[in-house]
Amino acid sequence: MIVAIEGVDGAGKNTLTSRLVEAVTATGRTAGTFAFPRYAAGPLGTAVRAMLDGDERLAGLAGSARATALLFALDRANALPELARCVAAYDVLIVDRYLGSNAAYGAARLPAPERAEFLDWIAELELTRLGLPRPDLQVLLDVPVETARAGARARAAEDTARALDTFESDAGLQARCAEIYLSLAADGWVAPWLVVDRESGAPKILSALFD
Repeated sequence: MIVAIEGVDGAGKNTLTSRLVEAVTATGRTAGTFAFPRYAAGPLGTAVRAMLDGDERLAGLAGSARATALLFALDRANALPELARCVAAYDVLIVDRYLGSNAAYGAARLPAPERAEFLDWIAELELTRLGLPRPDLQVLLDVPVETARAGARARAAEDTARALDTFESDAGLQARCAEIYLSLAADGWVAPWLVVDRESGAPKILSALFD
């Protein structure tokens, strides 16, 4: 079972993932985690990191929403063998960012009239052409954008090697992304969605999975 945790940068996805692992384990089931992008995994994950950090050699790619989305998707496709092993090994695999992130961030970089076609393209690319497993549940951690931005800034301040990247530092992008996430959840894009906040997140997810 794959549970994808989604939300804007700084929303608290890593904290929710940890709490959910504890909650699932407490029921006697096994839980594992996976995270995308895989920044340390070359060549694609490291290329994603360089692109988000503003590497001028990737400026042409970074300027295209579809090219950027393709790079994120290929990083996931490259992880398929490891992802499949984790799905088989655990009752619940909790994935920090999955298809929904590519959909929301990519669509947020496009004019509104182009977004529906882009969302269809992402679903076909990742699920059909690249063969990524469809998530069983997509969880949107919905927090105010300014609260999330404060969280991202605090994280960057604590880790001097982890400055805000080009997506994290773009306030307009984060705001548009938050709106698109809500529309994806409302539409049930590619799989069921559950919208939660920081406090009720883990219990609500557990109830949705097992009740």
